[in-house]
Amino acid sequence: MLRKLLGSLFFRLALLVVTVVITTQLFTIWLANNERHKLLERQLYIQVLDTLSFLEDSMTGMVEEERQAFLDNYNRPGLPSLLPFNADRGQQFSEDLPKIGAMLAQRLSHDLNEPVQAHYARRADHSELWVHVHVLDQPYWLVIPFGRYRDRMISPMLQASLLAALFATLLASLLAWRITRPISQVVQASRQLASGSMPQAIPETGPREMQLLAHNFNGMAQALDNAARERRLMLAGLSHDLRTPLTRLKLTLEMQEASTDQHDMLSDIDELSRIVRQFIDFARAEETSRLEPVALADLAASVVARFRRESMDARLDIRDEIELKADALALERLLSNLLENARRYGRPPVVIRLEKAAGDAMLSVIDHGDGIPAALRETALAPFERLAEHRGTDGGSGLGLAIVSRVVKQHGGALELTDEDGAFKVAIRLPLGETLNESAASSTSQPG
Repeated sequence: MLRKLLGSLFFRLALLVVTVVITTQLFTIWLANNERHKLLERQLYIQVLDTLSFLEDSMTGMVEEERQAFLDNYNRPGLPSLLPFNADRGQQFSEDLPKIGAMLAQRLSHDLNEPVQAHYARRADHSELWVHVHVLDQPYWLVIPFGRYRDRMISPMLQASLLAALFATLLASLLAWRITRPISQVVQASRQLASGSMPQAIPETGPREMQLLAHNFNGMAQALDNAARERRLMLAGLSHDLRTPLTRLKLTLEMQEASTDQHDMLSDIDELSRIVRQFIDFARAEETSRLEPVALADLAASVVARFRRESMDARLDIRDEIELKADALALERLLSNLLENARRYGRPPVVIRLEKAAGDAMLSVIDHGDGIPAALRETALAPFERLAEHRGTDGGSGLGLAIVSRVVKQHGGALELTDEDGAFKVAIRLPLGETLNESAASSTSQPG
């Protein structure tokens, strides 16, 4: 489930939008923080210049004792102070200088054309920035309270950016879901269409491209459904129309006197009748009848008994009693076509095996003929597809395995053509329980 989500267009589109939003927010925070540092550094620089200018003006003309008395009165807690150069002895400074302090020291060094030292000290209740300056050609330490200038990692700006990013992420996820929803509906509808059922019309909503995609898909699905309906109508109509003259022709031949060609002509008519029945079965294979409990062993025994009466060596191998809800007539047509193919193209004995495997019903028909080459097995399931060596020689229509494949798909099962101990095996897996697809049941059209 997680791998499916990570590989979805919704996740990738949402991830793209979220990445862009987060990248933009990070750049905005960096830019704003950089501008904030510049602004604070400029304010601090102006404060230092104003303080130094005031002190120089105030101390000009004073003797040493007057200067000391002035500074003792000037230096107050919480305000800028001017301390003697040796006042740093015994002080504990932080090894890391805040970015604003470093920027101030660099700017003062540039403007004064001499290196300016700066230290950062943390006190119990406040922090200080110590800057080495000269006032009236005497070295001093200008101590500036640094509380209002220190970096704040969690600031209102950062909190606002995080809230904006979260809101943008939620909005992006909603928009990504809104955009990809029509695509998901098209994917789901295409799966139903591939399974042989007609999906419901996709709502033509969303962006213009999505509306156009849904409109074109609905048109394509409707065109395919109309083509399939016309094909079923044509096959069923032609087949029904052909049965009457074939029956009349057969009765006419049987009422005539026996001749050397009568038997061959009757065989040809029977062959034509069988092909017509296959056409009808193929047309009906797309229909979905009412589900009913089916005892698979009884159904197989009935079909096998009919072929045994026609002198076919068919053996029933019932390993498990199986009952499932299915279309009994469709399963009977499925098994009849498999046994007819085994009689025509395989060699006896033909084994019909019933068993349970991994919670599913397994129906296998095994004959001892040459089978179908592995490279042609997928092709052999297509309608009207016949192997080259049988074309025009066996009177077949190429619909036997196509009917089987459609019935298996109709019941939500799986069909596999394999080899087993030198024999050719057609294995059909049918899920137990409600086996018919609801989508197939809801979209079936009645034949004409």
